[in-house]
Formats: sequence, C-alpha cells, structure tokens
Amino acid sequence: MNAIAFSMALDHLARRLPNTDPIVPIERLRNGSASEAEWISAAEVLLRTDPAVALIVLDVALQSLPNAASLHYLRGNALRVSGQPADAEIALRKAIALDPAHANASVSLAHLLREQGRMQALAEVILALWRHEPRSLERDRRALSFLFECGRHEAADSLLPAMLAANPEDPLLLRRAGEIALMLGRFEEARKHLLGALTVDPDQASTWLRLAHTHRFSDPDDTDLGLLRGAASRTDLARDTRVAIGFALGKALDDLGRIAESVDVFKQANADWRDRHRWDREGWRRFLDAQVRAPAFARARVSEPTIPVFIVGLPRSGTTLSESLLARDARIRSRGELNWIAGLARQLGPQPSSSSLTAAGNFYLAQLCRDDAPTRFHIDKNPLNFRHLGLIAGMLPQARIIHCRRDPRDTALSLWSQHFAHEEMAWSYDFDDIDDYARAATALMAHWRNSLSLPIFQLDYETLVSEPASTIAGVRRFLGLESDAPAIDIDQAAAITTASVWQARQDVHSRSVGRWQRYLEYLPELGSRYMTASSLSDFAG
Repeated sequence: MNAIAFSMALDHLARRLPNTDPIVPIERLRNGSASEAEWISAAEVLLRTDPAVALIVLDVALQSLPNAASLHYLRGNALRVSGQPADAEIALRKAIALDPAHANASVSLAHLLREQGRMQALAEVILALWRHEPRSLERDRRALSFLFECGRHEAADSLLPAMLAANPEDPLLLRRAGEIALMLGRFEEARKHLLGALTVDPDQASTWLRLAHTHRFSDPDDTDLGLLRGAASRTDLARDTRVAIGFALGKALDDLGRIAESVDVFKQANADWRDRHRWDREGWRRFLDAQVRAPAFARARVSEPTIPVFIVGLPRSGTTLSESLLARDARIRSRGELNWIAGLARQLGPQPSSSSLTAAGNFYLAQLCRDDAPTRFHIDKNPLNFRHLGLIAGMLPQARIIHCRRDPRDTALSLWSQHFAHEEMAWSYDFDDIDDYARAATALMAHWRNSLSLPIFQLDYETLVSEPASTIAGVRRFLGLESDAPAIDIDQAAAITTASVWQARQDVHSRSVGRWQRYLEYLPELGSRYMTASSLSDFAG
C-alpha cells in the first residue's frame, strides 16, 4: 500500500469527522496501533461517502489484522459499491470463512448474488448462515422471508420443519408454510398451516384468500365455508382483512354454484376495495398516448443465446395455464411473474441509448437465466408486460411473445371475482374500468403487432382448453422446438404463485368457457360489453 495514499486517506477521514471524535483516533490509525474496533469505525465513516478511500484504509488495516472478519466484510461492501462485484464476492466469502455466523457478511453476499441472478448460490449462503447462527425466531423469520422473496421456495420449505418445531404458533411462519405448500401443490398441508396462522392471528388478509384456494368447495357443510361465513360477520377485523374475506367467501360460494349469493358478496367486496383504491384512468390514457407516439427504441447488441418468452395479455386470460403446459417441456423453464420489465422501463426512460438497453438486457437475462442448469428458453409470465413490448423489442430483440386472449366477458368476470390488492390492478374492481382497460389493451396489442418486429403468437384460451396438445405443439413450433422432448411431471414443476395455483395443477378442462352466461341474470352489465377496439384513437391522444 502506498504510504502517501494512506496518509491522504487519513487526512480525508479527519475532514469528515467532528473536531474531536473519540471513536476514530486518527493518530493511532496513522501509527498502526489502532484496535480492530477503531479500524471498523474509520471504515464505516468513509463507506458512507467515500468507498474508494475506505478501501485504502481497509487494505492497511488488514495488513495487521488479516483474520478480522468484519474488516473483510467492510472491504467487500466497499468493493461492491465501487462496481467491483467479483472482488467484492471474494472479500465477503473470506469474511464468512473466518466467521460463518457473520450475518452482515452473509446477507451482503446474498444481495450481491441476487443482483447477478445467482439464486442457487444465494440460497446456499442463506442456508449456511441459518445453520451456523444461534437460532432465534427473528433469525428464522429473516432467513425464511429472504428465501421466499427470492423465489427459492424449495430451500425455504426445507427449513420449515425445524422452524415450526421451535415456534409452532408463530403466525408468520405458519402463513409462509401455508403459502409455500400451496405454491408447490401440497394443498391439504397448505390448508393446515393457513388455518393455524388464522387461529393465532385472524387479521391476516392474504391468508384468508390463500385458504379459499387450497381446494374447490363442493360440500355445503365444508368447515372452511362456515369459518369464512363467521369471519365475514366480524366487525373487529381491519377493513382490508374484511375485504379479503369477502373475496374468499365469494369464491367458495361460486364453487358451490350459489351464484346469486356469491355475486352479492363479490359486489360488496369490490365496492369496499374500490372505495379506497381508485383507478387512475387518466394516467392510463397518458401512458397509452406515450406508448403509441414514442419513436422506436434503439436496438441492444445481443450476444446471449437465451430466448426470453413473454406470456402476456390480461390477467385471467389463460396465461398461467399456458405457462404451466409449456413448462412441462424440459427445454423450457418458467420464472413465473417477474417484475423487472416495468421497473426497467421506469429506470431507462423514454429514449435510452443502445448501450443502456444492452446493459439492461444483460441484467434482465441474468435474472431470467440465474445459475440453474442451462436451457435456451425461459418464460416470464407477467401478463402486464404487454404494456412494454416496445422496450422489450429494443432491449431483447431475440424475444418471443405469446399473447393470450379469452372471451372478454369471461375475462372480466374472472377479474372482478379476484382480489389482486395491487395498485397496478386497481382497474379490476369495476366493470366499467375493466371495459376501458381491456379495450385499450386490445388496441395497444394491435399497435405492437403493426409496429414491432417481435414474433407474436396469438393463443386463444378457448382453443387451448379444447385442444391443449395441438395448441401447445403449435406454440413449440413457433418457438422453434420441432421435436418432442422429455416432459416434466406436473408435481415436479415450478412453484405456482398466482391465483390460478389450484386450477393450473388440475387436468385441463373447458368448464370456464362461456361461464359469464350463468351470471348474466345477476350481472346484466356483462351482456353489453364486447371489449374490443381496432385502434387507440378512443383511448389516447
């Protein structure tokens, strides 16, 4: 280490400190007599504003304290924020090797790996930390939530038996156990855990919804139906919880064929939610106007052989079914609904450069491919990605698009019967809003087909459920997969995280085709809606 650079770093540090700072004694740092805690304090001060200077100080500190795990951890952070991820990983792994229970180093490394899409490596780091740390409920929750949020459901699932044995009545652990079992298709186990969570804490909105999706209600004496009816009559629960209970009860009654009663329940639940979560119709029109008026994006420079497959369309139009059937092909891997495209659109702005698009495309592909066994085709099933096909065409010109379409009345009914609880879906709680949004979405897709070079496959839900084998074979040919491949058993398929978690694991059926007709007597507004449009002129500009 250059002595002049170190001296200048300490001078720099001194200027960052108050006139007298007993925590960071500059002279002891300068003459090498500082303690580990004093070196750490100095590095933490510099890391907040001057990571490059912090690196100089840390390199000197490690000459005299080479086995100080916290110094290696801080050096890893300094390298990470300085844009040196490979060296940062080395430093963080050194800290963990010296102290396997160093939570900060492990979590920092996990975040670094997440940025690179290395989810398997991330899971290994969090699992190792969990094994080495002293156990506590807080640490169990942290490990479980981190793995869950990163989509490592199987890894999270492996920890749950020990966690629940230690904390059998913790509502968060029980809820997560139920959610993960539901995603992985273990419906009875999911029901058991979700009921346990609600017994401890009934004010968990999402848990009521999950419970209703653990099975199809067929018995009017179903104990869960009685539980939902009782919960719906309570006045001591939060308003959002009562709305969720309403949607869950409406689903149960719908399963039982009690259409009039289910419609009444759904009407109240939709009205209660919409009363406090209004859709920004004008914002949607401005967005459409910007999309149709925007010049074509620059084109990224692509060298990655991966083919991203975007399944888009309105939610509840068959996107999850399409994804689950395609993902049974061992050559196609699904990532579920990723949220990266909308975020990248906000970050890149209206006219990013080719180099920015290339960097964003490479980042997205890292999140898509991850560090699993390689395959060429990867699915992103976020249906609302249809809003950003212009960006996708510039950022990922090798992409393929599967556009799912369904009878708009069946789609509208299914949307109205579902609680999404997300601001991007605020339009789905009122038939007028659904109508406006759906017609504009149809017109925007027509605009993309006329203006983009992206290959787009039109997949009709009604054809898919009546002829699933031939329809999926046609999609495979569209992707360039001419021959058959070994299939993945549905029970071994990826976790399903959407509201279609139950349906997507059942045999393909056509019971939902024309479902809207059974509701027309109770929802006459369905009969007057055709939700089609040939241009954007009614919606933008």
